[in-house]
Amino acid sequence: MIHTALDVLADPILPVFAILALGYGLGRAGWMALDEARLINRFAVTILIPIILFDLLANAPFETYPLAPFLIYVGVQGVIFAIGYLLARRVFGIAPGEAVILGYAGIFANNVFYALPIAVLIYGDSELLPITIIVILDSTVSLAGTMIALQAIEKGQVSAKVIFDIFARTPALLAILAGLAVGFLDLGVPEPVQTFLDFNGSAAAPVALFALGVVLSDARFGPDPAVAAVVAIKIFVFPAAIALAIWSADPAGWSANRLFVFGSAGPVGAVAFSLAIFYNVPTDRLAQVLVWTFLLSLFTLAVLA
Repeated sequence: MIHTALDVLADPILPVFAILALGYGLGRAGWMALDEARLINRFAVTILIPIILFDLLANAPFETYPLAPFLIYVGVQGVIFAIGYLLARRVFGIAPGEAVILGYAGIFANNVFYALPIAVLIYGDSELLPITIIVILDSTVSLAGTMIALQAIEKGQVSAKVIFDIFARTPALLAILAGLAVGFLDLGVPEPVQTFLDFNGSAAAPVALFALGVVLSDARFGPDPAVAAVVAIKIFVFPAAIALAIWSADPAGWSANRLFVFGSAGPVGAVAFSLAIFYNVPTDRLAQVLVWTFLLSLFTLAVLA
């Protein structure tokens, strides 16, 4: 078991993590400026992330997805998000926008850019249905809900017009809607379009992780109970809750569903940081959460794999 975990840590986890570490090192050395990283991050959020989300959803075999694990995952996410948000607001006195981001950080794993590439290298394409389900869930329900909450806080209201404006002005949400339409209606993607998606979508993970590493190089570390609480929720509480819920619902199907736990145990998604930057939410705590969850997940993912 230890030997297997160390093998997985050495390859593929550390090589995938290395591009983020490179960005962090260049940022600390002063070779990449924070403004440059924010521009790269904006390119990733507005162009590359929508491309990869559309590609994933347009080609998803929705008819093969089991409903029960999906509903279990959604339910656990809702409970853990509520716990994280309430802790941030009522225990630590954090402002609403940052509390939403920290609550989101507790339930959103970096699957598209981190856990999914690692799982492909370990398991191949044939066993990735659980992680694909998580990615689809996170790119629809939790991502859209978080964006709507942040926009509503920013505008001070929730209305049909506000929600419409959010979708109309957010490339990632437009890509989600378009991808869901193509996928559910089984319209298929023309070959030239698929070539475009494959070529440009492959850049999303390294670009986003590199920019994230540069931005994180500016993080200031210090004792913060809110940071410790969110890290504990993301690395331990959330995966444990997913494991318990899925095993309790179907002990016999544990082997087929174990990757739901692997997918939930990754570090906080880079998208959370991108959203914080995009909506002008303070990032000091989130930056520390991202660094600690990336470091700790190197070992938890290796063990779970």
